[in-house]
This record gives sequence, structure tokens and C-alpha cells, in this order.
Amino acid sequence: MTTLLLTYCLVAFTSVLSRANLSKKSYQFPISRIKTDDYINYFFFDPDYINLIGTARNSHNGQVINLDTKKKVASISLTGMPHLGSGITWNYQGKQVFASPNSKEGKITVIDMETWQVIKEIKTEGPGLFMRSHTNSPYAWTDVFFGPNNDKVHVIDRSTLEIVKTLAPGKNAAHVEFTKDGKYVLLSVWNMDGELIVYDAKTLEIVKRMPMKKPSCKYNVFNKISYEKGTRY
Repeated sequence: MTTLLLTYCLVAFTSVLSRANLSKKSYQFPISRIKTDDYINYFFFDPDYINLIGTARNSHNGQVINLDTKKKVASISLTGMPHLGSGITWNYQGKQVFASPNSKEGKITVIDMETWQVIKEIKTEGPGLFMRSHTNSPYAWTDVFFGPNNDKVHVIDRSTLEIVKTLAPGKNAAHVEFTKDGKYVLLSVWNMDGELIVYDAKTLEIVKRMPMKKPSCKYNVFNKISYEKGTRY
């Protein structure tokens, strides 16, 4: 078994800071090290910042590391290359689930965050990069940016874990972001003659199209700092 080191800075996380006793020593940024079974190339923190879900390239298993006990608490069957950093969480049938796109395989993996078991793999039209949702929306959106059908974007019903609509906004469509209130969805078409498309998050109809040169890396700061479950933090 390969033993490697996962290094992280505890005070870097707002949730940890809020629970910590901020003495003078707390400001010295102490470093903790945790032995892991494999490399961690992609990772995601649960909403409480207690568990880290990580995976390695060319691995078939994910690791769940508890940052309080500094121990691995579970393994997750994950193939391909799950893009965990773009994963999101929501409540499904009374439990919290985590869903992640996959940049090598055409699927969304949905995981029970109590048992750490895969409860469903949602087949998509290709490998994807981003996934987003919002508390005020019943839908999760995901692109298939790394596949031949990257003009498509899937809309998933969070209550059924089924794709309810596939949109075709244009080649190299990717990176959905919700507005602060969850009323609108902003989607990029990553071309030099691209555009930013605004959708009504409820009707899924186009509200506005704004021509732009390769619009990318747009993030809703409010959704991040308020820990909106439909985005990564």
C-alpha cells in the first residue's frame, strides 16, 4: 500500500474558524498531515468541512478522510476521473447526497453521504466538467464539455435523479452559474465568437443572449460565501 501525505491548513476553512478558539496560536496556521492510501488529485469537502472526499487519476476508488479524526472512514467505487471539485450536494429522500461529474466517462455519480455508497450513476451524453444547482431550484445542471456532444447541457430533476431536459445552446457549452436568488441560470459558450446565455431557472427558457469572446471562470461570490449547496465552496 502506497502511503502518501495529505497536507492541509485547518484555519483556511471558514467553518473550522467559526468553531475554533481563536487564540494567538490559532493565527500561526498550524499544519496537519494525514497519511492516505493513494494520491488525491481531485477532492471535495462536505458542507460541514469535516470530511474530504478525494480520488486519484487512474484509480477506481475514492477515499473519504475525516479531518477531525485524521483517518480514512470509507472507500467509494469511482471509475473514470470524477471532477469532484465541481460536485454539489442536496437533500434526496430524507438524506444528503453528493453528485459529481466525470471528465473521462459520460455519467454523474450520486453518493449517499451517510453510507458513502453510490446510489445511482446518471448516464450523460459525454464526460463533463461543471455541475450546478440552487436551493430554490428543483434542477441540477451539468455540461458534457469533454465529449463529442459538447453543445449539449443536461437538466436533472433532483427529486428523481433523472434527466428531464437536454438543451443545445452551442458548441463548447459549459459552466452554469445560478444567480443569488436562484431565479436565473448563466451558461457560457466557450468560443471566440461565443456568448453568455441567461436562462429562466424555472421554465428553462432563454431570457437573454449576450455575445462574448470565450466567457469563462464566472463565479457567484455570494453563493460561495453563503455556502449555497448548489455550488462548490
